[in-house]
Amino acid sequence: MAHAGESQTTGTVSFKAVAQIYDSDDPSPEAHRDLSDTAEDRIFRAVLAVPRGLRADLFDRLFIRVPDLAPGQDESVISAVREHFLRRAGEVKDRTRLTVRTGLRECRLTVAVCVPSFIGIGICSQFKGDPLVEVVENVLVIFCWVTIWQPFQSLVFDRWTEKVTADIYRKIAGMPIEVRTA
Repeated sequence: MAHAGESQTTGTVSFKAVAQIYDSDDPSPEAHRDLSDTAEDRIFRAVLAVPRGLRADLFDRLFIRVPDLAPGQDESVISAVREHFLRRAGEVKDRTRLTVRTGLRECRLTVAVCVPSFIGIGICSQFKGDPLVEVVENVLVIFCWVTIWQPFQSLVFDRWTEKVTADIYRKIAGMPIEVRTA
């Protein structure tokens, strides 16, 4: 909620029909149905405010417009949106744990690959001037660089992206949502 002196900002998303919101393959009651991939993406993007510099803020509220909304159906849509984004946040959190586990395994593999490569680079550096040895040395350097990059990618960038995504999903699930006829 906004504090005194702050204004709430609202992200708005419109759908052509209620059917666009729900996953057509989910037979659950409306309040518990999965959202369609398109609806998830549109809602996710609707809460992202205009970026300031390199940082994007989130809107405080979500406003969903649907032309064919039946009486009382707004609560079902709100419930489905909340459940869907809470579930997706949990899935992303689980995927983050897997990413970290994989990244740690990649670190062990990196050590196992790079130690012999570093020894090979050290040996090659003693034979400067031989073109074949210099090619082997450069290949080993590139091989080490590529091997080192993957765990770094997993443990830093991928984990960070997944954490931010899960945080946004949780924020969507907890924000005030209003559904109205368009």
